[in-house]
Amino acid sequence: MTSAQRPTTPTLIRGGWVLTSAAAASGVPAAIRDGAVLVDGDRIAAVGEYAALKAGHPDAVERGGPHDLVAPGFVNAHGHFSEGLITGIGSQYTLWEWLHKLITPVNPTMDAEKAYAGTMLQGIQLLRSGVTTANDMFCSDPDPDGPITPGVVRALDELGLRGVLAFGSGDADREFDMQPIVDEWDALREACAASSLSTFRVGIAAVGRTTPESFARSVDYARSGGHGVHIHLHEVREEVTATLQRTGRTAVGYCAAEGLFAAPTLAAHCVWVDRADRELLAEHGVGVAHNPVANAILASGVAPVAELRALGVDVGIGVDGAASNDAQDFLQAMKTAPLLARIRDLQATAMSAREAFELATIGGARALRMDDAIGSLEPGKKADLVVFDGESPTIGVVHDPYQAIVFVAGSREVKDVWVDGAPSVADFDVVNVDPAEAVARARPLAARLVAEAGLERLSAFTGAPLDGTEIP
Repeated sequence: MTSAQRPTTPTLIRGGWVLTSAAAASGVPAAIRDGAVLVDGDRIAAVGEYAALKAGHPDAVERGGPHDLVAPGFVNAHGHFSEGLITGIGSQYTLWEWLHKLITPVNPTMDAEKAYAGTMLQGIQLLRSGVTTANDMFCSDPDPDGPITPGVVRALDELGLRGVLAFGSGDADREFDMQPIVDEWDALREACAASSLSTFRVGIAAVGRTTPESFARSVDYARSGGHGVHIHLHEVREEVTATLQRTGRTAVGYCAAEGLFAAPTLAAHCVWVDRADRELLAEHGVGVAHNPVANAILASGVAPVAELRALGVDVGIGVDGAASNDAQDFLQAMKTAPLLARIRDLQATAMSAREAFELATIGGARALRMDDAIGSLEPGKKADLVVFDGESPTIGVVHDPYQAIVFVAGSREVKDVWVDGAPSVADFDVVNVDPAEAVARARPLAARLVAEAGLERLSAFTGAPLDGTEIP
């Protein structure tokens, strides 16, 4: 995104309800009836009642409307753009099987062109569901022909989507050593440094995918460089058992003992965490990404979100990857979070719509330690926000604005999305790229990927690869 795409005059974004996710100490109300947000440059200049802001800024360009719902842009706390071209395949497996039968064959086939195309497809879906920040771990083998992940940065810059980007791989039982992974980190870090929207984190796919030597090198890279970390932890019971057998500790305990948590760490999943694990996460300020849809599809379990939050752990919501969710619709994930909590506890009060909304906004920002800049609508923060169409029959009648967004609204109600003070979605669709061109670019690459990875056998319905040709 360039400054030329950002409006040169202030914009007043109006809503019948403005839900801010602001802390009480900020002085900004959590919910404002007939409110507005004043955007000036890349920042929020003011938040308050529409009439007062309109009177004080009569020349501001107006967006939104008297019945719309205005919210902070959603923070997708965990995803995998590396799965962008393999949506809707292999979901008959639990995670351990899914990794072996789908992801392992795909990893060696990735390159920068596929990374760009897959990110473009999935980034469009994220924007259309109100996401303004995507915390992503690109998981693949390094490409000997050149770095892969700069393609992710390029796609997000073109889309106008904020990224927190990591590359996650491992050298355990692999044909390459740690150095190609470090080279990919270097390339991604440099690409992020040149971007106005993306920042870098060190990716560690999982404790079990790294040798002790490479794990130590990962810790040193993060701590010495002042980088955050993005890692999978305790997604399934098998991971806990395998790590205990190999190291004598749980994966959480191992990370704490080896010094990883001295770096700002975001841990994805944390489904199978016992009391000691939860206390370690809280003690070290580790943020957690809850991925309710993916955990349900892969039969991984339900994360103990209430227990984590009770200990002070910051929890956000993630869609996870496009091959494990499989849709990259953040609104589905936000709705599923309270549904699973209620099923788990058999209590309708297990998680409210307002709590789910907070996880999706300021909760994700806190988990990433970015709450000073994003996650709520407060003066001085980045102008990342989403406008829901109040003229839609779906949310045309609003009794509780939190329930309207969490339980009722769908991606069809996402009218406008602003990232860094510029519209990335306007009048219901992305504005910076052509979705039809993105789809046309992705189709042949997806077919090639499936052929290279030998995944035709997983096209169970048609018995044919994605390009429609017959299998001999």
